[in-house]
Amino acid sequence: MLSSSYLQKSRNGVYFARFVIPAPQRSRTESRDFKLSTGTKDPRHAKSTARYLRVLFDIYLMENATVTRTSAIAYLQARMKKPTTPAMPMPFGVKIKGQGFDIELTDLGPEDVGNMDDLIEGVMNGVARTSLSTVALWDRPAEPAPAPPPVQEVHAPAINEPGRLSPVASKTVGRLVKEYLKYEEERATEKEINVKKVPQVKTRLKPFIDRFSARHVGTLTPLDLEQYRKDLAYYPKNIDKLPAAAGLPFDTLVKQVRAKTLLGRDGQPAETITQNTLDGYLTVAANFLEFCKRQYAVNPSLLDGFKVKTTQARKGVTRRAFNQKELQQIFGSDYYRDGLYNRSYQYWIIHLAAFTGARVNELSQLTTSDVKQDDEGLWYFNITATEDDGKTVKNEESRRIIPVHQKLIELGFIEYVEAKRAEVEEAGMSINLFDLNKAKADGYGKAASQWFNTKYLRDYLKVDDRNVVFHSFRHRFISSLAQAILDASGLSEETANKERIPEALILRRLAGHSVAHSMTAGRGQFDVHTDTYTGAFSIKSMKRVIDRLEYPGVIFTPYKSIQAGKKSRMFSKKAIG
Repeated sequence: MLSSSYLQKSRNGVYFARFVIPAPQRSRTESRDFKLSTGTKDPRHAKSTARYLRVLFDIYLMENATVTRTSAIAYLQARMKKPTTPAMPMPFGVKIKGQGFDIELTDLGPEDVGNMDDLIEGVMNGVARTSLSTVALWDRPAEPAPAPPPVQEVHAPAINEPGRLSPVASKTVGRLVKEYLKYEEERATEKEINVKKVPQVKTRLKPFIDRFSARHVGTLTPLDLEQYRKDLAYYPKNIDKLPAAAGLPFDTLVKQVRAKTLLGRDGQPAETITQNTLDGYLTVAANFLEFCKRQYAVNPSLLDGFKVKTTQARKGVTRRAFNQKELQQIFGSDYYRDGLYNRSYQYWIIHLAAFTGARVNELSQLTTSDVKQDDEGLWYFNITATEDDGKTVKNEESRRIIPVHQKLIELGFIEYVEAKRAEVEEAGMSINLFDLNKAKADGYGKAASQWFNTKYLRDYLKVDDRNVVFHSFRHRFISSLAQAILDASGLSEETANKERIPEALILRRLAGHSVAHSMTAGRGQFDVHTDTYTGAFSIKSMKRVIDRLEYPGVIFTPYKSIQAGKKSRMFSKKAIG
């Protein structure tokens, strides 16, 4: 099967070639296609370059059983030939050597748009050397033409051969950083990353460049990186605001900070960067080295032990479900018993989380039109993403429907929804169910998350265990409903997994998990997501399952309407024990 590619023009006029990774060679989580810049705004030159890249890509597909987007891009970038282009692009030639083949492409130019399928098929069939007679070459003008540039030889390193470095390893760190920043800028242009990240990357790479700029990247060792990590801990905080630090190289800065001779504006020794900032600097350096690794410029083992651990892992934090005592404390406090909340989300968000298992952002972005009824009058949530109002979901499996649990109906949720709808009924609008706005960084869930995790859980209830947060509701929902399903089936856990009981599949669908998710997948791995929303299950069937969820011993107080001008008494009362 031949790879497919075509040209796309970016906003700045540069042409990008698109490549498709065949389904058998990509993982389920891997992107289907990717784009690569041809480095030119000339459509004829772009076509010629795209043809050449297509040959390389098909060779790469033959050599690798599994292909990732990043590895393919690195492979092609390392082997691209960008011919010089004076008044009119000139022809160029490339020789490709690999295992079992030796191909020479000569006199390729802007008009080279002929059929190369025979060439590709010849390579794929294992032909050692293929004639180029089927390739349409650039029709040279009658007058003498400039001589083509020398043929470039590309020696492809053997795949999966650790320790073998490419010629890129001889480049200095400073030179490769420039290439990496250009790569990041192209990703930003194509909206693969946020354009605001590029200046941040430049800033956080500065000390790394200061230390290693003149070094050949292939000579870097794990000891070099370990020493850099240790020294970076002494990098001054807010360096741009320190006149004494202006123009000083990294090593000098570190030496002065250690000796407490680098002074701030207040005359006191300069403070060092925080642990989070340190991790940010190390992450950017690690991303750059990953870029180098994909080009076989550094040994794969170089980054062992250098990558930054997540904040949770570093602090030894493991998120867990709320236990029985914590649920009793959360829902049974005087805050809900006496109706001390002054915003509707302060009541509904956690009650919805307990009886839907949905994520905080999924709940916070709900609108009045996201709560619906089916033909039988059953209420359900429509968890989805829309560009118009900026609603998002974690992944495709997260697009789902969740029946409204009977307990939520008893607590007054439907009455609340109908009242919100009445506010905009005449205008025919849909508004946020809890009057929440979308934050730039954290979406709709920022306010609710900060309120619960900090103000209510930590400050009001005095729950200091950092292993429990808002997401703990989701853990408890899944574990409790799974146990309820198991109890109703009368089967052991092992037997239930083998039998593939429908209720277990419904739980996976309610949670919005993929087939192999560790929290909801049994031993029998099979796909139930043939239909994005309801699959093989009706809302009635799903409601029958979700209504099995109970929290014995937990007191839930019905919702009390909030009076206009009401002020929260959260911090005027002592926390419950």
